[in-house]
Amino acid sequence: MPSKINLIIDTDMGRDVDDSFALSYAFANKEKFNIEAITISPFKDQKRHITAKDSIIEGALEATRTMRYLGEKKSDKVFKGSEGFVSNLYNKLTPAVERIIELGKKKNISIACLGPLTNIAIAIMKAPEIVKNLDIVWLGTRHLFYDEFDDTNYCGDKKAFEEVLKSGVKMTIIPSYIGKYIVTSKYEFERNVAVNDIGRYLLRKIKSEIFNPEDLGIKTLYDIAPIAYLVEPKWFKAKQVSVNRLFKEQTKVSMGMLVNYIYDMVGNQYVWRDFVKKVTKFGNEITPASTFFISDTHIGQMTGYKLDRTPFDSFEEYDSEIIARWNKTVSDDDTVYHLGDFGDYEQVKKLKGKIILVCGNYEKGDMGRNFAKFREKLISLGFSDVIKDGMFLKEKIGNSEVYLTHKPTDCKKGCMNLYGHVHNLKPLKKNGFNVCVTYHDFTPVSLLDVTKYVDFIKNYSDEDCFED
Repeated sequence: MPSKINLIIDTDMGRDVDDSFALSYAFANKEKFNIEAITISPFKDQKRHITAKDSIIEGALEATRTMRYLGEKKSDKVFKGSEGFVSNLYNKLTPAVERIIELGKKKNISIACLGPLTNIAIAIMKAPEIVKNLDIVWLGTRHLFYDEFDDTNYCGDKKAFEEVLKSGVKMTIIPSYIGKYIVTSKYEFERNVAVNDIGRYLLRKIKSEIFNPEDLGIKTLYDIAPIAYLVEPKWFKAKQVSVNRLFKEQTKVSMGMLVNYIYDMVGNQYVWRDFVKKVTKFGNEITPASTFFISDTHIGQMTGYKLDRTPFDSFEEYDSEIIARWNKTVSDDDTVYHLGDFGDYEQVKKLKGKIILVCGNYEKGDMGRNFAKFREKLISLGFSDVIKDGMFLKEKIGNSEVYLTHKPTDCKKGCMNLYGHVHNLKPLKKNGFNVCVTYHDFTPVSLLDVTKYVDFIKNYSDEDCFED
């Protein structure tokens, strides 16, 4: 039996949902891989005001969360990477860079790189001797033979790209147009893959990204391509090309240096079949979610300042998307706990589910001194109940009592808390979890997801990922 591939997955997990698909596919091929590390690479997102430094925290959280759904209880395989780019003269040692160097000095390592080459470039710059043991498979560039290069991963850190190529490391480049061959749809995924924890989680991620009716529910899974190549190279067609063909803005190097460049994919149907076969093996069918949580929707009440923190261009688009995503996720028989700052109360008539509103600061401002009258009015509009202050959930989560409140400052000690109100980066506290819409693609988060988050909080020790 052939030996397993020692694998590092270098990923900008927080940028696109297909990184979670790639990670799932790799873990589903344990007979093929020894997964040595998940190294988190940086990205910038001006729309969401995410810096490279913030992206590392977001990526580490998403990587560990995905691993929870895959049944991986430990977080010791996730290593935070660079908080800047080689193009901006960043070259610091980070846990991710140190891990690449450590492994590269000891054994042959394949690296599936799904984002910018930043971590790998810095590792090679710091320890050039590891080049002889590295085999990099990178998703980047657009189309060499049409002289098109400006894809996201290439543009993310062009200097890192130059440093890696100049090193002479063994490298396979998969241009982004090859990744376009790997597609699925919400309908297909729901029927064939969403039969277990990880499948349903990935389906929710598909739904969160596809909300334009013109997309027809189709999702391209670019980042699966490097993992698929390592699983079965014969699904791809490759040519050996000089690195000088890949240097468009940089100094030319020795003509003897070659890279393996993928120019076609012959087995896209095999990739998808293999993905479905492997990923659906994780666990048995699970019951549909029936309890959801959300806060800070501000429907009909969004301000310009807060709109800037969303991916929406207008108040009308924001309101319609909040309602549409809610109703795609929640059925009429489900219960939704809304933890405050609902917005225009009349909008409850457009939303599915039995909605229990725990009052936030906006509701408390509206109710004045007569809570009973305020509650009666909201129930008449369609709310199932209105709670003035916090409440304990009837169900325990992970053997923990769960307290629902609007502000994290009102959390209870000695139990797990769900809250909203806070709109900054970190969604977790050591004793709680933020269900604010900005952290969950403006969609109610299910009890199943909350259970996974609670498990994550209990088992993940990285202090940087939590609010105090």
